[in-house]
Amino acid sequence: MFGKASGRWRGAVSAVAVGSALIGSAVAAAAPAQASAARVPASARSAITSAITSPAATEAGADGLNLLLEGSEFEVLQTARYANGAWAPTTQLFKSADLLHFTDVVQNGVLRVFAEVFTSGCALTLEQASQNANGSWTALTPMVGVTPLDWCADPGAEYSDYMSAAVVGSQVNVVYIDRDGRIAHTAQQPDGTWTAQDVVAPSGTYSGDQFQSVTAASVGGQLQVAVVDQRHNTVLHAVRGSNGVWSHWGNVLGETGTPRSWGVPIRVSMAGFGSSLQMVVLTNGPVAQYHAIRNPNGSWTPFGDIDAEVNFQAAGFQGTVLQEVTAVNVGGKLETVFASDDNSGSLYYTMRNPNGTWTKAGRIRTTNLSKWRPAGVAGSAG
Repeated sequence: MFGKASGRWRGAVSAVAVGSALIGSAVAAAAPAQASAARVPASARSAITSAITSPAATEAGADGLNLLLEGSEFEVLQTARYANGAWAPTTQLFKSADLLHFTDVVQNGVLRVFAEVFTSGCALTLEQASQNANGSWTALTPMVGVTPLDWCADPGAEYSDYMSAAVVGSQVNVVYIDRDGRIAHTAQQPDGTWTAQDVVAPSGTYSGDQFQSVTAASVGGQLQVAVVDQRHNTVLHAVRGSNGVWSHWGNVLGETGTPRSWGVPIRVSMAGFGSSLQMVVLTNGPVAQYHAIRNPNGSWTPFGDIDAEVNFQAAGFQGTVLQEVTAVNVGGKLETVFASDDNSGSLYYTMRNPNGTWTKAGRIRTTNLSKWRPAGVAGSAG
């Protein structure tokens, strides 16, 4: 996933489980200083292609975590967390100012990347790439069938910050915040093309709202989507039935109850565990991190306070807010990475065990981390 903040770059981290290993990826993203300016000269476009085909960085191995993250000057770095908890030095994968939003997913053991890319003028095209067996990457190519976004003309451009992907059965689904601040959905067909975009939960109480964060997961053979709705100060959840029909948005707080210190929700991430769902929500004002479970029968557990279990401050966090999170099912455990761009050493890792206990938070320590601290995370599991 890529995210932008007004006038400056934001980082993004995206995580995916491959078998029992967790792969994460992130890239730098920029909001153009003037939306009407031409974005991608041919030389820049060729730089994206040549960069993404370069060899991959260190592999984490079984039960490990591969993490890609934002570096300075539009670079993408990769590190790895091994099963013994050690981290590898970071290496640079590529540099590009033309990829904006980004997410990834694993399909049949292959890591796939989906991104919004400036291709000419104001055109923001959805593109895809995949990692080869030798660790190299294919070039980014358009997702045929998906209509590009118009960065300059779209009134919801400021909301178009997030993407997420999930594999349901054998089909890859991608959701993203569209020109109206709502959630668009597309799915890959057997011939490799993509369905025309449809709107997630197009009717109901919250259908006209603009959303600030989106996440998707495969749960019990269905695509489930959650969003942050700051207009109603809540998190919403919807399900796509096997017939392709969406449920209405449901208010998660209406099921879980509102925690005592609930502030303004800013991010949501979730992962499927068979027919149940685990969700992580971040709030600001007051700052807090919450976890809840949606059971197979559709009921929800109350939100629990993650920091009370993992203690980010003891891990070294001294910033204002952990404003991004990715949550992934890795071998039946919920592995999470939290990020902040206002605190040195801004990536934190913790894990929720199948018995409900959490490991204490640990700061991700590795060499060559950029002065540009990752500010965004998004997760998908496969």
